[in-house]
Amino acid sequence: MEIRHQQITHNNVIDFLINNRHNFTLFVEILAAVTGLILYKKYKHTAAKYFIYFLVYIVFMVIIGRYSYLVRDDRVFSFLEGTLIERNYWWFTLFWKITAVVFFGWYYSKVLKNESHKKILKISIFTFMITSIVIILFNLNLYFTGSIPSIGVLGALVILQCVVYYFMEILQSDKILTFYKSLNFYISCAILLFWLIKTPLAFFEPYYRKADMDYVNLRGYINLIVISFMYITYSIGLIVSNPEND
Repeated sequence: MEIRHQQITHNNVIDFLINNRHNFTLFVEILAAVTGLILYKKYKHTAAKYFIYFLVYIVFMVIIGRYSYLVRDDRVFSFLEGTLIERNYWWFTLFWKITAVVFFGWYYSKVLKNESHKKILKISIFTFMITSIVIILFNLNLYFTGSIPSIGVLGALVILQCVVYYFMEILQSDKILTFYKSLNFYISCAILLFWLIKTPLAFFEPYYRKADMDYVNLRGYINLIVISFMYITYSIGLIVSNPEND
C-alpha cells in the first residue's frame, strides 16, 4: 500500500510539472535574467555583458511569443484565429532558432582568441542566416504551422562549432586550470547539451498532437528538464565566475 501511495504521489508530481511546465520554464528564464542584471556591474567591462542583454531579450521574447494562448476561446487576440500567425511557430523559429544561433555565433567570435576560428565562425553565421532565409522561403506554409527541422540542425552545427572552438582554446591555454571560474565554460556546457537534445525533437513534430498525449507529455517533460538545466546553469555560472576570466 505504501509503495502504491508513493507511485501515485510521484505521478501527481510529474503531472503537476508537465501541466505547469511553461510557467516553470519562464521562471528559470527570468531567474537567469534577474541574476545577470543584479551582477551586471561585475561583468560590465567584459563580453559577458552582451550575454546578460541576451538573457533579458529571451524573457521578453518568450512572453510575447505566448500571444498564441490568447487567440483561442474568444480571448484578446481571437482576431488572429485563422490567420498565418495564429500559432507561434514562426515567432520562435525567427526570434529563437535563428536569432539565438546568430547571437551565440557573434558572442563566441568576441570571446575566441584564434583569428582563424573567428573568421570561420563569422562565415558560418552568415551562411546560416542566408540558408535559413532560403529554407523559409521554400517552406512558407511549414514556417507558420510547424517546426523546420533543417534550420534546427544547421543551428546546432553552428553551436557545436562555437563550443568546439572554445574548448580547443581552453585546452591549449592556462585557462584549463581555472575553467570552472569562467562564465563561458558554463554557457558552453549548457547550450551544447540543450541543442544536442532539442534538435532531434524537431523530427518528431508530426507526433505532437492531442491524439498522442504520451508523446506530448514526454516532450513536455524533456523540454522542462533541458530548459531548466540550461538557465539554472547560466544563473550558477554568473554567480561563481570571475569576470577577468572571460
